[in-house]
Amino acid sequence: MSLFGRRKPGFSKEVELRPEDITDEFSDRNDPAMSRNSNPKEEKAEMAARAQAVMDGTAAPCAQAAPTGAQAPQEAPDLAQQAAAEGRTVDLFDYMDSLPEVEDPFPPSEEEPEEQPEPEKKPGEVLAEYIRERSRAAHLTPRGPLEEEEPQLEELLTEMRSLESCADIRSVKGSKDEYFYSEEIMANNYAMIAMLVYEKNLPHTVAHMVRFNCKTYPSPTPLYHFMRSPYNYTMPQLEQALRMIKSGKDTQDIKTVEAFNGVLYMYSTEIMSERYAKALADGNEAGEADF
Repeated sequence: MSLFGRRKPGFSKEVELRPEDITDEFSDRNDPAMSRNSNPKEEKAEMAARAQAVMDGTAAPCAQAAPTGAQAPQEAPDLAQQAAAEGRTVDLFDYMDSLPEVEDPFPPSEEEPEEQPEPEKKPGEVLAEYIRERSRAAHLTPRGPLEEEEPQLEELLTEMRSLESCADIRSVKGSKDEYFYSEEIMANNYAMIAMLVYEKNLPHTVAHMVRFNCKTYPSPTPLYHFMRSPYNYTMPQLEQALRMIKSGKDTQDIKTVEAFNGVLYMYSTEIMSERYAKALADGNEAGEADF
């Protein structure tokens, strides 16, 4: 039966090709690799005899086309075959020495260059790295404790500010101290807030952030904003801060206004009016309610 079903009229006739019909050019009979002994036992015996001849050194070398004329080199005698013919053994090292010199096809790999030690950091760079480590932990580095540990702190700071590798180190000044941080790790606004919290001056912190929010966004600041991180103030602390703000000479511009739902907001009269602050507070609370 045909492989693709019944053959239709008009197609060529299938022809069976026999091995004897193949020309000698493509016949396996001309391929030495295809020649096999018909008797498996005899073939096995022939293979064993050839292997033993190779081990004894009596195997005939493969026939190769040798160059003729003056260019034909004189072949070196095979010590293994010569020793086998004389009935003696050859020392392995002597045999290896008798082998012709050939070029190594696998040249030795290049040695990897030794790792150069990192250059020693300057004192200013060491200080900068210490400040970065504290910034990664969300901490500022106050100047006061540094001066207690390092009497030559001013020289270190001068060197640190002059190095290009320390250009990310910044400082923010508070009423009590100067604080260092890395602006690549800590945002400038966060550093300012952290400085206020670090100095633990609640009235100053609240007034400063209320003015900052009114000027930057603009927006009044809800009282509950200071109960969140990074401030984490309690309601009794905030109530005490409000009383101090109302009685302080430098904080008379800080006022409060209630949104439509009674939430207390603070704003600065130097930046926005009470009516504008209330409108913004109502809109913010309405958005919080929808959310």
